[in-house]
Amino acid sequence: MKNILALLLCFTLLCCNKRSEQKISNYAEKVYVISKEDQDIKNKIDSINSLKQNGNIAFPLKGFYGENHLIIDKNNFVYYYQRKNIPIFCSYGMEKDTLPHLLDLQPKDLIKIQKDCIEKIIEENVMTQEKGKQILIVASQKDSIKDREFLKFLNHMKVPSYIIRRTTQEEDTVLHYKKTNQYYNSNDINWDKKRIKF
Repeated sequence: MKNILALLLCFTLLCCNKRSEQKISNYAEKVYVISKEDQDIKNKIDSINSLKQNGNIAFPLKGFYGENHLIIDKNNFVYYYQRKNIPIFCSYGMEKDTLPHLLDLQPKDLIKIQKDCIEKIIEENVMTQEKGKQILIVASQKDSIKDREFLKFLNHMKVPSYIIRRTTQEEDTVLHYKKTNQYYNSNDINWDKKRIKF
């Protein structure tokens, strides 16, 4: 039982990107590079696994979606969308989930928001949830987040758990249709099945 609890604790602490004020504030005046942060997390997990203390191992995070999402597009505009009844992604058994599932996200689901409203939207939609579900997914179309206003938001964010990742193929596609105001039907899209599950 102790081994299972230790495993879950390690997994939660490493994979759910608990708020690290020092790490984010280092980027507050520079840039946040997603691939670098992902590599740092992988290195930490590899380090834990190489120790193999008490037979415990840590699994890398493989979930993509939660209930609350922010998308930063290539032009640093911010969009928000919600998905209801998504199970918490920091759970055992998702280590083989390497591709995102098709959500059937629609252009109308993406709401463009002003950067000075992000904090209020997160306060009303994320922070009002029960403690274990106060999770935010931040997805960027670019590997580097350089926008000072958004970095300032990250630096002062009150959300206890978050993930910062690249956008999925579906998010990119739906965002394109939203911005170009074209008719969208997911069945008409030639999805790259190496990047998405159905």
